Amino acid sequence: MSVVRVNQIQDTSTNVAANISGGIVTFTNPPVGTGKVLQVINVKRETTVPNITSTTQVSILTASITPKSTSSRIMITAMAAGQTTTGSSGIFDSRIYRGGVSGTVVSGFYEGMGETTANQTHYITANHTVTDSPNTTNATTYTFSLGTGSGGTTNVKFFGNAGNPITMSLMEIA
Repeated sequence: MSVVRVNQIQDTSTNVAANISGGIVTFTNPPVGTGKVLQVINVKRETTVPNITSTTQVSILTASITPKSTSSRIMITAMAAGQTTTGSSGIFDSRIYRGGVSGTVVSGFYEGMGETTANQTHYITANHTVTDSPNTTNATTYTFSLGTGSGGTTNVKFFGNAGNPITMSLMEIA
């Protein structure tokens, strides 16, 4: 039987990859693995968003995360119950941006009643679940926003209270 005895393992560039002491191997840069959640950021808003009457997106909720690796993916989930009042159609236009409302759109939720009688109120829940690859280890901000759709939507708003908050979660996935 052969025995190999070492107290250190080096890579080909002579960087120490692992130390061995008392039968315990300690990696200097331990492998993370893939598919693991490295961190979670949760934010919520417990107040109703006032009526929005423009197709211009309005920031409702923001959250920032600092990825540990440039290869990490960020899973974003966001949810809000809302209401649209129609002109000739009731369209709810919600988005998730990397950055502010002039940043990169990573998710869109565009839903409504289509042709309908004017001044009708409809209730819609916006749900977003998406992954993004920001390719950075710098703090990255995500924005949950709302605007009216085109085609005669009079106004839209999100409801938020302690029992039914507007929420957004960011999860860094290795």
